[in-house]
Amino acid sequence: LVKVFKKYECMGSPATVPRSPPSNNHPPTPPATPGLPSVTPRPNTVTPVPSSVTPNVTAGQLPAQQQQQLIEAMEQIQGDWSTSNWDHHNGGVTEHYAWSQTAQDVELKMALPNPNIKASDLKIDIKPYNLKIQLKQESDLQTLLEEKLHSLVKPEESMWSLLKGECLQINFEKGRDGYWWTTLFEGGHEIKLDSIDTTRHMHEFGQDERACVQKLMFDQQQKMLGQPTSDELTTEEVLKKAWNAEGSPFAGTEYDRSKINLSNDFPPGTSGT
Repeated sequence: LVKVFKKYECMGSPATVPRSPPSNNHPPTPPATPGLPSVTPRPNTVTPVPSSVTPNVTAGQLPAQQQQQLIEAMEQIQGDWSTSNWDHHNGGVTEHYAWSQTAQDVELKMALPNPNIKASDLKIDIKPYNLKIQLKQESDLQTLLEEKLHSLVKPEESMWSLLKGECLQINFEKGRDGYWWTTLFEGGHEIKLDSIDTTRHMHEFGQDERACVQKLMFDQQQKMLGQPTSDELTTEEVLKKAWNAEGSPFAGTEYDRSKINLSNDFPPGTSGT
């Protein structure tokens, strides 16, 4: 059959024969070749896929133009879809970024135009009142963002990282501890101060502040139990040393706490002993 086909192919192009319109159950009938017997195609026995089922089509199965459109759409989704899921506690969220804050710092998460961007492709310039984000190109820099910050930050204590395939994350150390921002950038949408949760967790306090809070909690518990507070315990340690000191009226006797008033409620003209 192949030899016969080649023989007639050398004789010239066959006459054009109109194609039969395709049906729902079998592919279109191929054009007949002069001198060859017509072949009836086998009927398609494959069960049609219901219209409710969406086929899984990959980019490689589409024409080049549609492939590019699909890739661009996926990149846009990759860059923008998750901003509403990012943390914006005490802050806000927009189409391209989200920000949150505590009493000490501010966090920015920003979508990038391409999920394949690497950290080495970025140039981040953090100044006390300004932020500039640039993308390195072959011959120049493309500015992705350049804004004035709402308030002072400490550049030397601020840092940034790239969550590949997700976003750029920048952590600013506030220049004024405990000052709550109403917006991230000057001229941006402002949040209401009364909507901010000012609750502070223990790990957010400095070492001296944590010690003070722990002391207050201990004293409160001691008062509930009817026991001396931390200040009273410190005073009592001093009195124990003075109990047997030279010239003390209690020298040579056993220390008796009941003879000492450790509170500040002394009668006029008297001391605590």
